[in-house]
Amino acid sequence: MPMRPRRTLYPPDWEAIATRIKAAADWRCEQCGHVHEPETGYTLTVHHIDGEPGNNADWNLVALCQRCHLGLHGRKRMIRQLMFAFAKPAWLKRRERQRANSP
Repeated sequence: MPMRPRRTLYPPDWEAIATRIKAAADWRCEQCGHVHEPETGYTLTVHHIDGEPGNNADWNLVALCQRCHLGLHGRKRMIRQLMFAFAKPAWLKRRERQRANSP
């Protein structure tokens, strides 16, 4: 199967980066807390907060189960960045603090 064009924007070591982020989250979704269980539909993925696959700074990456990840993308398309204007999830607040403290 040919690689999707967007996939080429990811770095060659993306699998290692994604595994590190998932391990740092203890193999749990940072949104709903569900453990990585592909057989039950809870496959852990890694989301780029800013939407840029080339920006792999830790503050920009969050481990989300496939269900939360797809839901996030659906809402993002619908209402863009305003989705977090009133109620930011805890993982986003942590990443904002991490970004503010990074060099």
